[in-house]
Amino acid sequence: MKSKDQRFLFLIENKTAPWDDWGDILWTGLTPWDENKQSIAIERTGPFTPKAYFSSNNFIFTKEIKELIENSSLKGIKFLYEIEKKKIINLDWTKWDVNKDITDYLDDLYEPVDLIFDGINDVKLNQDMPDYYLSSIESQIHLNKNKLIDMQNPSEYITFVGNELDDSDFFMGIEILGCFISARAKNWLEKYCPNCFDYYLIKPD
Repeated sequence: MKSKDQRFLFLIENKTAPWDDWGDILWTGLTPWDENKQSIAIERTGPFTPKAYFSSNNFIFTKEIKELIENSSLKGIKFLYEIEKKKIINLDWTKWDVNKDITDYLDDLYEPVDLIFDGINDVKLNQDMPDYYLSSIESQIHLNKNKLIDMQNPSEYITFVGNELDDSDFFMGIEILGCFISARAKNWLEKYCPNCFDYYLIKPD
């Protein structure tokens, strides 16, 4: 069934964090794959956590948001399993001055991932942090990319094949890796997950 009212989509990405790659690690942490359990695990800082975020292309939601989505009218997203919180590092970086260099706070580290690799799990904080769930999006969308060297905004160089939309609110890109959502899903996420994502309008070709 084709949706007549979905005339455009939005590419959704994590909110741009300060300090480049360092900020990305502080925002998303890591989601290593456990071969024995055949599942991912969460290794991140706390107590701050986004209510929803991407980590290594995994779309992760807190239990609160998962349950709200399940009771909403949004279509095209489901949840696979609760993710093990393998390591939660107590680091309240939200109190840092974003105008200062990251080395003012983390001058002993060499690479952003060292923040996670060298961090120690805080058992109490681990228990206090929310439960997390891995989502799955089945619908896919074909995309066209026509990027010039000076184009920075995806809205300028990505379009989607407009006659392929079904009635889902969530799509995964085929030619371009990423998650694309309906205007309805964008409005919902802005309401229940404020300041979690950046959105880029994507028009049909």
